[in-house]
Amino acid sequence: MSTGQGQKEPESNRVRVDIYGQDYALKGQASVEYLRRVARLVDEQMKEIGEQNPRLDYSRIAVLAAVNIADRYLRLCDEYEDLLRSLERESEPRIREES
Repeated sequence: MSTGQGQKEPESNRVRVDIYGQDYALKGQASVEYLRRVARLVDEQMKEIGEQNPRLDYSRIAVLAAVNIADRYLRLCDEYEDLLRSLERESEPRIREES
């Protein structure tokens, strides 16, 4: 596929996955294996919530899974930012010494 400016658009991959008993077609620029990993993460999170809360309906389980995954993501973002700040502080004295 071409964008008309001599650049190719990234290749899209498609894969069918099962998430909490429902069939979904995922499409993305990531590898098929990566798309399956994403689906597996969502499926596992929904199963865990469904087992702990058997009275919840599908949509509530899905929303709680999304909240849990978003929480993990934001915590990892915070850890990443903290790590970057720490590395910057450690490298500042070295940069001054080399100047």
